[in-house]
Amino acid sequence: MNRNIMVVIYLLCASCVGVDFRDDTIRDPELNLLSSGTGKLKITDASGVTLTKGKSGLLGLPIGEKHLISVEYFDQYGVKNEPTLSWVVANTSILSVTNNEITALATGSTSVNIAAGGANSAKVSITVTVVSDANAVAAVSISAPPSTTLDLNEEIQLSATAKNINDLILTNKSFEWFSDKPNIVTVSTSGLIKAIANGTAEVHAKVDGVKSNSIKFNVGAAAGTRTGTFQSAGGYSTIGSVTVTESGNNLVVQLSSNFQASVAAGTYIYLANSTAGGNVKSAGLDLGLWTPSGTKTFSAAAVPLNQYKYVVVLCRPFGLTFGFAELKP
Repeated sequence: MNRNIMVVIYLLCASCVGVDFRDDTIRDPELNLLSSGTGKLKITDASGVTLTKGKSGLLGLPIGEKHLISVEYFDQYGVKNEPTLSWVVANTSILSVTNNEITALATGSTSVNIAAGGANSAKVSITVTVVSDANAVAAVSISAPPSTTLDLNEEIQLSATAKNINDLILTNKSFEWFSDKPNIVTVSTSGLIKAIANGTAEVHAKVDGVKSNSIKFNVGAAAGTRTGTFQSAGGYSTIGSVTVTESGNNLVVQLSSNFQASVAAGTYIYLANSTAGGNVKSAGLDLGLWTPSGTKTFSAAAVPLNQYKYVVVLCRPFGLTFGFAELKP
């Protein structure tokens, strides 16, 4: 029995030999804000889905309160480490930052940009609102719409909530709505979206001067498709291309007819926002097992088109990236 177990382990390891988390693929460094999902820092993606980590967040604080910001950082080799953060506060009269801890100084709202990684820095941002009254608006958030890809002349009704620093919803508040490109997407005073031209536009709301998260909309048939070309990682070979198409509430991931990849025990196709194997395995979306004789079409239910940046070929037992394609646009 022990001998058989040792043989299985040897074969698994041999299939991934020569690769570890520090492979030779150069990537963009990645920085993420972290939240438990129940704290005061609220993180959403471009479609308004609430996340426990992401690139932008909303934070409401009373005057005098401190809040420690937590992040995770992966360098250009996909290695997770503790970074030295660079902070830029748009209005330093509203808050200060010391040792990654925000201190609320005066009422108002300001943006905070955080960077790590030196010249090739990765960045995240937080909009911080400081209030003196516990019943004042501290955060405004737009709920995720059914889709962020629109056909011409299509309409979608958005909804938003305003909350105080104790995360309680405030009623009887007036919302202002804004589109950064009203020539592409218009938004009414009630939050009704209408697509009037091909392209992309972001929509946000305000209550008592407090800005919400932004929702990014893609308009036009071409906006419902993203493509990418695979590149190899870690000394293994991955070639071909991929097309990701939004079909109703589902995504269809189609590998090209010439797609080929090195195969090990447990080779899977993933959607992810990182190419680092460990991060793909823990935070990516598993589409399914891939074998040379198997399917080249995968699907994902209720996933927005722009939620993920990469399609990744992963040796899942060891969390090792064999190759990846960055999706564009």
